[in-house]
Amino acid sequence: MLRKRTQLCLSVANRLVIPGFALLLCGSAMAQTQSDAIREAQRLSRVAQVAHQQGRYDDAIKAYQTITIVAAGSPQVAASAHVAVGNIFMMTGRFEEAAAAYRRAVALDPTSAEAINNLGEALGEMKQFQPALQAFQKAVELDPKYLRARYNMGVTYDRMGQMKYAEFIYRILIRDFPDFALAYDSLAVSLSKSGRAREAVPFHEKAISLAPGDPSFYFNYSLTCLMLRDVKRAQEQQQKLRALDPTMAERLATMIAKRQRN
Repeated sequence: MLRKRTQLCLSVANRLVIPGFALLLCGSAMAQTQSDAIREAQRLSRVAQVAHQQGRYDDAIKAYQTITIVAAGSPQVAASAHVAVGNIFMMTGRFEEAAAAYRRAVALDPTSAEAINNLGEALGEMKQFQPALQAFQKAVELDPKYLRARYNMGVTYDRMGQMKYAEFIYRILIRDFPDFALAYDSLAVSLSKSGRAREAVPFHEKAISLAPGDPSFYFNYSLTCLMLRDVKRAQEQQQKLRALDPTMAERLATMIAKRQRN
């Protein structure tokens, strides 16, 4: 269908002696073709989403990859499809393939902070930390309010063992986004890992006050309490965690019992 409409434009242009009118007809047909492509991309996106929800990841990937072909004339649409493919690869642990998909997205839409950030995450999973940091920094430059990229910078420094840099990133996040609970929890964890567990306590408590439904916050707080040899407070956090995530609470109970025996 796309090829036939392009040929029609050329045929009309050859027969008419009014160039402007010929261009108008050709442009109209091209616009219609583009509109059809977008509608097909939207249909395929729904197909991919259903397949994803049903756990048919290969089918979802195929649908998104078809979108990148159908919507080749719309770089941002095609880029979004590549990002979706990369996200599925990330979820299934196929990090190299995820990175390749995100790179294709960035090539189509260099201004996509999401695609660049996600590329950084894939690189981080492959322990390519310096390129990952560069990607996160680029994403932040494109969108200074993109919390995920800024947070990922702190996580990456943490994974590299550069706790001072991680602490710096988290403190800046708290300063700029005082309601971002994850920044408080992450700062608390960084402080504990740096041997400053007592300093971490108020940041754990702030994180929990901002997001009392996040089970990981109670788990992390309890670990800090164990570092301080405050078993009673660790058990209090474990009891609160039980109502949110029984499996995580049981894991924590085992760790507390082990600490009590030592």
